[in-house]
Amino acid sequence: MNFRYILFDADGTLFDYEHAELSAFTKTLHDFNIHEKVDELHASYKVINYAIWKDFEEHKITASELREERFRRFLDKEQLLHDCKKMSEIYIDYLSKGTTLLDGAKEIINYLSTNYSVCLITNGLADVQYSRIRKSELKGAFDHIFISEEIGFPKPMKEIFEHVFDTLGYPGKEEVLIVGDSFCSDIVGGKNYGISTCWFNPKELKNENGFEPDFEIQKLNELRSIL
Repeated sequence: MNFRYILFDADGTLFDYEHAELSAFTKTLHDFNIHEKVDELHASYKVINYAIWKDFEEHKITASELREERFRRFLDKEQLLHDCKKMSEIYIDYLSKGTTLLDGAKEIINYLSTNYSVCLITNGLADVQYSRIRKSELKGAFDHIFISEEIGFPKPMKEIFEHVFDTLGYPGKEEVLIVGDSFCSDIVGGKNYGISTCWFNPKELKNENGFEPDFEIQKLNELRSIL
């Protein structure tokens, strides 16, 4: 392989988003004096949050709209009389402090940085992601950080990849590999743009998407054998 650039997804690939999200959600509810049925409320919120991020990936809603809308839907569904704007602000503040990395993340980034240009490409919110990166062990580890909210287009849309390639000086597509856990945003996005893809699949989910990624790994250190 003649890769020169490795594009990493952030949440669920390098950062432990599930841990950060649960912690932020629980602390937010406690700030609103909600202490009962937290697990049930979290399950309800996750369904709403997943659906609204799918809308974002399909360019049906903007990042700024997403921030409050998910909590508006959540509060309406659960019939809770709270301010969705305030709840969103508190949640985002807690989430921006969630810096836990997945096993092997720091090690693989340090390993690859010696021979490749390592970049981050994420559909997250800019203020949240920059805060988490700055406070994490990956601070200063990336040559470029691409965040969909700043670019104006989310993965898997071709426009975000065009922005990446413009920033990188239009390398050959055969020189770029994207690594991510989301089949839709990372693998489909990469495939459609014509670059190589590596599906990070730690839960060993069944691939029912109609085509294969170029590579599939369950642990981040398996990238050593590919690169």
